[in-house]
Order: sequence, then structure tokens, then C-alpha cells
Amino acid sequence: MYRASLYYRQWTVPRSYHMDSSNRTEGRSDNFHPRRLLLSGPPQVGKTGAYLHFLGILSRMLIRLMEVDIYDEEDINYSCQAEGVLYHQSNVSWPNPDIVKTMPFDYTIHDPKYEEISSVYCPGYKSSADGNPVRQEDVYLRRRTSRIKLSKYAAYNTYHHCEQCHQYLGINPRYQMYESTLHAFTFTHLLLGEEIQLYFIIPKSKEHYFSFSQSGGQLESMRLPLTSDWSPIFTPTTGRHEHGLFNLYHAMDGASHLHILVVKEYEMSVYKKYWPNHIMLVLPTVFNGAGIGAAHFLIKELSYHNLELERSRRLEGGGPAGDVWPFIILTDDSCVMWNAVDLDAHNGAVEHAVSLKHILQHMEACPDLAHYGLCGVRKWSSRGLTDNKLREPFSRGHLHDFLLLNVDRSQNVQYDQNRFTCHDVDFTLRLHSAGLLVCRFNAFSVMKKQIAIGGYRTFIIKTKTTDVPTSVGPSQYICAPDSKHLFLATPAQLLLEKYLQHTSQKLFPHSTKNYTHPVLSVDCYLNLGPEVTVCFVSSRPHSVNISSTGLLFSGLLLCFADSFVTAGFLKKFSFLKVVIALPSCRSDPVCHQCRPQLFEADGGRLELEEEWRFRLSDEFQTANAKEDRPLFFLTGKHI
Repeated sequence: MYRASLYYRQWTVPRSYHMDSSNRTEGRSDNFHPRRLLLSGPPQVGKTGAYLHFLGILSRMLIRLMEVDIYDEEDINYSCQAEGVLYHQSNVSWPNPDIVKTMPFDYTIHDPKYEEISSVYCPGYKSSADGNPVRQEDVYLRRRTSRIKLSKYAAYNTYHHCEQCHQYLGINPRYQMYESTLHAFTFTHLLLGEEIQLYFIIPKSKEHYFSFSQSGGQLESMRLPLTSDWSPIFTPTTGRHEHGLFNLYHAMDGASHLHILVVKEYEMSVYKKYWPNHIMLVLPTVFNGAGIGAAHFLIKELSYHNLELERSRRLEGGGPAGDVWPFIILTDDSCVMWNAVDLDAHNGAVEHAVSLKHILQHMEACPDLAHYGLCGVRKWSSRGLTDNKLREPFSRGHLHDFLLLNVDRSQNVQYDQNRFTCHDVDFTLRLHSAGLLVCRFNAFSVMKKQIAIGGYRTFIIKTKTTDVPTSVGPSQYICAPDSKHLFLATPAQLLLEKYLQHTSQKLFPHSTKNYTHPVLSVDCYLNLGPEVTVCFVSSRPHSVNISSTGLLFSGLLLCFADSFVTAGFLKKFSFLKVVIALPSCRSDPVCHQCRPQLFEADGGRLELEEEWRFRLSDEFQTANAKEDRPLFFLTGKHI
């Protein structure tokens, strides 16, 4: 049909009254629209039926392009004796920090994507079941989704093209498509013990967001607003150069904004190819094999360092340093749409689509926003308005996927750069224990698109002898030190996290389906599997911890514990008899060198060996070769 149309157009000329007469396609000599079809045939052969059938196919295709599969899952782990106290009026626009301080922090994890991880012990929580059901590795397609029509405020991937997006995507006559510059940026961080060199890829059209030296044009800092004029948006991403939702033009309703993609070095060129007009922060080479924790760690530390530079620049210009905006946005690369609850609707609360611009304007306009360390929104669910969980417009608890982070107030709390899983759970718990306010705006929700390609949750465990992923069971993730074992070409931290996730029922047998006797985890949260409950405590002075009075723990987990862990601190807690302690450390591959973890930072003994029995046969390491720096840990029994 289309070929016949081209054939006839070779020797026909549209007259002035024909619709093709003025359709001269740019760059072509043909005087017709390239996607206009001519249907020809003898009389009474079914041209009308074929035409209608073709329109039906085309209509369904266009409708499908306007729809997206959204994760549609109900929150998990709600207590069967949930507290019915209303702290704020339902129509209040912003939280009151004095009231938020009186609200209990909800340690329980409710995000359904974390259905397979360890529950966090929360006083007063009454579980409706003995742990979460055990499933195999998380598979994207197993999670419940709904097909939703895209709103006019959606975020898009690289396949979206419209007239409004041309300039946003780099199709601008003033600039060449790939006209951008690579700038080095170096800063020092005490935790890493050395200078960190990062690279920014900055398109010419985005250079006004940065400050450069007058001599040499060296990158000095990223300009920050003096008021809440759009917080910088950071999106860590890997393996999603085509499918990541980085086109925020419609989501921001056309408003100018600073959006930075955080990519790994080996993916720099492919992301630059697909997103030529986006600013990119390129992580150091040593983080090519790192997880999401490393990306968030560097984003946060770089942002605080940049905040200090901007304050200095502000002082040099004669202005007050306190005016520099200290907030950044951390967003997942699958956030596609945002919604707000309309409480004034005639039929009760109704959720409707809003722009990301609207949400940022509302949250950043909060009069007391500077009092909060971390803010966020809830995850969308089609059943989100069917219960009473949204009566309280604000809540304190875990936040995921879309975060408004105060890098100034959270200066002393870092993301764990070694983490591959549950890094946000760990960070929120440590942020709360440091006394910082965490607040969720329940009137807003974020929709996450199902993207089965790439992402930081895609892990490949393979042996060093082959590049092909092989079937390796969790029991093979560790081995005895100095033993002959199949070494794996997988980061040691990932092997440890996965080993604990799948085998903790054996390590902590008295903890299985035993919510009232959790495992005591000091200074970090690690996933010990869905049947084991973890109680998080911080060893730092003046920390906010739950009361452990009368609580008997069924295990002890010391994973890279802080220097504040002392013998006196551990004696505050009571344990069941014959339970397991699991201290771990980073050290050379000599099994007896795991034992420095049993000593205090000042050289005093932790005295674990007075109440716990440790044997050389219970010392292990991750299944890594010496050059890959394995992690070492040992297990012991309470006596």
C-alpha cells in the first residue's frame, strides 16, 4: 500500500485544493507528507474494511504508547493495632516541626519492594503474621503492576519526541548536538582518606549553572540558589541509557531546572550519546563495580562540599552565607508521574496528577523546612485512598525513591558507600538515631514505572574463571580462610550481603519467626532475610534508640561497628542463651586477624570472649581472591 503510494507520487502533482499541496517535508524534494498513505484497489474488494481495520491497529498502538506499567502494590507490615492518633489536621499544608517531634518514629518498613527483607523491630508493633513469605530472588515481572495512561506531566525516556522537547534534548540551532565539555573536580573526604576526582560533562547550554575560574576556566563549584528556586536534582543510574526517565521537561511543566545524571565511568560515553544536553556527574573508576550506596554517598558528600564553596563565594561577594539553599533532590530513574490528594472533592479524597514542579514548589515553600534532615513522599497505590492511613497528612518513617535531603543538617550522617542493598533503610535509621527529623508528605505520591532493564538491583554473580554468569548457591559465597575454594568475581560486600540474606536462619536459629527476640544490629542495618527481625541501635553518644529494657535478643551483629562500641555499651543488652554473635571486619587474609574486631578503638578489650565462645573453625571470608580484598567474619555462641 505504501509502496503503491510512492509509485503514484512519482508522476502525479497535487493540485492547490489537495491536502498534499503544501506539505513539503523539510530536507526532501518530494511534495508530500512521508507518512501519508494511498489505499487503492478495484471496486467492492473491501477497501473500507481494510481502512477501518488499519485505523483500529493504529489507534491501539497509539493508545499503548500513551500508557505505562506502574508498580501498584499495597503497603506492607501495617500493625493490626495501628495507633489512631491524629497529630495534624488533614487540610494542613505543611508539617509543624514541634508536632513532628512528638510523633513516634515508625521503624517498620512498609514499601512493598522490601517485602523480602528483615523487619526492623518497632516497639508496640503487632505483626499479623510470622514474618514475610519467603520467595526467590526479586524478579521485576512478579510484582503487581497496573497500566496507567501517561499524564501531561510525565517523565520520559529517550524514545519520546515532541516539538516542545527539542531544545530540552539538545536540538537547538544555537548549539551543536554534542557540544559539551569535560571538567575535572577534586575534593578531599576523610572517610575515603584521599582526594576524590570526579568529572562533570557540562553542555554549553548548561554552563550558567556552574562557576568557573577567570583564569583557565577551571570548574570551581555548582551555583546554588539563594532561595528555594528548584533544588538540584540528582539521578543515579546504570544500564538504562535508553529506558531511564531523564526527560523532565513535561514533569517540570517546562520550567528551567538543574538535573544531573550520575553515571559510572564505563557508561559515560553511551549516556552522553543518548542524552547530549544533560549534565552528567561521572563517578571515579574505583566505583565502576560499586552499588547504589556509593553513588548516593558521593552525591551527598559532593553536595555538602559544594555548599561550603558556594557559601564562601557568597561571603566574598558581600552577602550572608546562610542564604545558600542546602537541599538537593535524590530521585530514582524510574519515577514517571506524581500525584496529589484533593481533600475537597465531593466524593471524598481524590488523587490527581500534578507536575513535579508543583510538588517541589509546595515542599520547598514549607516555612520550617530547614528543621528537617530528610523529606519525601509516599509510593502510589490504586488502593492508597481506601483506608484510614492517609488521615495523617505527615508521618515519620522510612523514605524511598524520591527524597528531599538537607545536606547541611545531615552533614555528619553518611550513606554507606559499600552497600548494594537496603542502603536507604540503613541511612534513614542512622539519620533518625542522630536526632534529625524525617518527614513524609502523605498528600503527595510518586509513581514508579516498571523497567525490567538495568538498574542498581541487577546483580551478576560469576566465577573468576569465566565471564559467563554461573549458578552459584549462597553457601558458596563464603569459605574458610586459606582454603581451596572457587573464587568469585563479585564485590566482597555484595557477597556478604547476599550470604546473610539467604543463610541467616542457620546463623541465628533462635531468631527465625521470632519477632519478640530480634537480632541486635549495632550501627548498621543488614538484611538477614524475611524470617529474621533486626533491632537497630546506634552506639554514638546522645543517639535516639529504642528502649531495650526487658528485651531479650536472639543474636548480635557487629558489622563494621563504630568506634563507640565498647564493652560497657554491649553490657546494656541482654541475650538468650546459646545465640550467635557475628562480628565482621575488613582485614588481610589471615584468619586470626578477624579478632581486632573484638577490641575497642583505644585498645581495650570488648570482653566478648568472656560471654561468647569463638573458635578458629568458625572464622570465614567472602569467596574472593586476595587481590579482590575479601571480607572476614567469625561466629560465636553466647555461653
